[in-house]
Amino acid sequence: KLLSRIISPTDTDCRTAQQGELASTQHDHTYGITSDPLTQFACVFSALIHDVDHQGIPNSQLIAENSPLAKLYNGKSLAEQNSVDLAWNLYTQDQFEDLRQVVTSTATEMDHFRHLVVNSVMATDIMDKDLKDLRNTRWEKAFSEGSRLGESEEVNRNRK
Repeated sequence: KLLSRIISPTDTDCRTAQQGELASTQHDHTYGITSDPLTQFACVFSALIHDVDHQGIPNSQLIAENSPLAKLYNGKSLAEQNSVDLAWNLYTQDQFEDLRQVVTSTATEMDHFRHLVVNSVMATDIMDKDLKDLRNTRWEKAFSEGSRLGESEEVNRNRK
């Protein structure tokens, strides 16, 4: 749903914008999602793994029960960190070398992909106040009334 709400610069927009300024601004407002295939795949990959091994117990309850996950992850986004660790360990096994080479061909790309995946999965911890504040700030920046360059107020309003 989020990806469908984010527009990407079109060739027409780029040709009419002075020195690609519109394209650059839209890229910034969409956090690069629409113009970077690695980011797009990281979003899909994150969606697939975000609840790996989730036991259906809230993080707060796991912390209250002093679970092994609470100790391992210092009481912070337990289920989310566990999902990333388990999925990443599986993804980095030798049997998935060909897949990794297709997705990321350099160590820098692999680091960037991991960063995107970790941030995306961590963002699913809806009870973490700090993450909630960060998400709200990013959402407001991306979808506020003034964020859609060249669109009428009505189109911008209907997008929400």
